[in-house]
Amino acid sequence: MNQGALAVRLIAVGSTGRFWLATLFTLGFSIALLMVFNSQLSGDQMPMLDLGWQLARHHVWVAHGMLTSAGGYSPGGLTGLLTGIQLLLWSDYRSPALFILIFNAAAFLLLLRTVRPALTELGQLLLLLLLWLSPWHLYFSSHLWDPNYMFVFAVLHLATAQRMWRHNEVWTTAAHVLLLGLGVQMHTSAAVLCILSLLLYMKGLIKVNWTGAALGVILCVASLVPWMLALAHQPELMPGGKGFPLRGLLFVFPVLRGILYWVKISSLSLAGQMEDFNFIPTLGVALDTVLRPLASSLTLLTQVSVIVCGWLQWRFFRKRLLLPFRAIRVSSRPRGWLQQYVTVFLWAALIAFALSPTTIMHWQVLIALPSSALAVIMSTEVLARSRLRLHVGRVVKVWSVAAVVLLFCEAVASPMYRCGAYRLQEPSAILADLHVRMECFDEHGK
Repeated sequence: MNQGALAVRLIAVGSTGRFWLATLFTLGFSIALLMVFNSQLSGDQMPMLDLGWQLARHHVWVAHGMLTSAGGYSPGGLTGLLTGIQLLLWSDYRSPALFILIFNAAAFLLLLRTVRPALTELGQLLLLLLLWLSPWHLYFSSHLWDPNYMFVFAVLHLATAQRMWRHNEVWTTAAHVLLLGLGVQMHTSAAVLCILSLLLYMKGLIKVNWTGAALGVILCVASLVPWMLALAHQPELMPGGKGFPLRGLLFVFPVLRGILYWVKISSLSLAGQMEDFNFIPTLGVALDTVLRPLASSLTLLTQVSVIVCGWLQWRFFRKRLLLPFRAIRVSSRPRGWLQQYVTVFLWAALIAFALSPTTIMHWQVLIALPSSALAVIMSTEVLARSRLRLHVGRVVKVWSVAAVVLLFCEAVASPMYRCGAYRLQEPSAILADLHVRMECFDEHGK
């Protein structure tokens, strides 16, 4: 056995051991806990915190969610309800961030269990390395923000859809429809899941129990009754108002931007604000002088990972890209079905990019992270059995080290996880009640 085959085999064998699985999962969870402890508040977090605080302290349940990119507010009061319950359990501004991390951790374990039959042992390890330890995933799992829940909804969609592929059940279909409705309440980017479910049904990739679907719709409508009553008095709460439908298709660039983010979120390349590292508040000037140039050099090198992910995704989609437009035979194997699901997800995302009335931003594509990563993982599994297996083993090792270093940099030096990066309003009841460290929001904040 040559060195490359041995390297890949050792990686694959390690992924099956409970020790390695537990170690990698614990490593990611520990870094994310540090992020939660260091998490800050900005203008994006304060409205969401206020929704929960009104429920927790004044027993006022606001019927709408957060302001959307297209104007208006997300329908339904799920955001305030979840945040309020979290603040009741722990009265601290970091409480919702902790619960978001817990939800995301549970969702990842569910994902691992769901896709395990479809992946090789190497693929299961790559799921931990490329998804759980992804600098994108843990960054958006460790602070308060409504898009940070989208990973959970994406995983639940995959898990229920896989069950619907095999079984025609009332409760599975009802749960699937309900999570679509609740997902849109949490963040409007969940609309892509609605498009995805429709495409999956049209291609015969899921079985729909119509009694369950009706039950799910009834539950969704019931959850929206308070919002509909509020809408009658405040029409301005209706989402939308900015831009126009099919804007992405007309101008093309928004669709191309969405495709770029689809590739980028499965890579090591970060969004601009995520990589604005400053180690001074946490580690001091001396270490910052050394670490900041190294971190900047690393983030520059990670741009190569976008090319790698783009190539791997092209290898995955090139023979499947026209799947929605031709008659297909629904696979009877878990791996075949998962490949079809990921391909249809890409088309659902493209449709959503085209329909979006506003320019696509990275937080609107976070919901595609599991499927984007799975495309890279399944493509890498194939390469690991080819003559390129030696290079696969080397790249996986380098990628793993780079990911952990980037996570450390994020946890102590990115704006969302360091003191002094943001400026808040003057001290108020909500900030004092939730133990916000006002010294982190001085005149040096942005």
